[in-house]
Amino acid sequence: MEGDFASPIYIITEHTKAILTKESAYYRSRILEESQERNTVLSPEKIIDNTCILYGSTLQGRRDSVKGLLKLNSKVPIPVIPEKGIYMLPTCASKNKDNVWFSFYHIDSFEQRDNGTYVSFHDGTGLFVNASETTFDMQYKRTSQLIAKLNRSFFFGGGPFWRRRF
Repeated sequence: MEGDFASPIYIITEHTKAILTKESAYYRSRILEESQERNTVLSPEKIIDNTCILYGSTLQGRRDSVKGLLKLNSKVPIPVIPEKGIYMLPTCASKNKDNVWFSFYHIDSFEQRDNGTYVSFHDGTGLFVNASETTFDMQYKRTSQLIAKLNRSFFFGGGPFWRRRF
């Protein structure tokens, strides 16, 4: 089922599976949710930025934080709403028209198919992306590492930058 928005505002929720760049005269993003697809005039980055702002930061602020935490320069996973477990990972550079932002916890599995990767979701649907399985696996592992670092204090005390001194 595909729908269009009356309002250009879209806030990422736990139902958002992926956000794709849409090349059309009007719409800039296609959003895959658990039960529907939507189109919006906003770019994927603007959607992520709006949601980050609603939850206390900006896309750039979150990106800078993750760059420092994981020592990355590009293709940075974003903790959009970490307290709700919403982490988005890009398949390639955000300016690339082939980039797809995936919600980490919706991903069930992924496998190489021809010269791309097929990503399966927990709801039984899937999406073919123009990225190698190796690249996608690296992005998936980066996001896993980010989740582990941000949640370390929950399990062991301290914060993500906390250093135990003996």
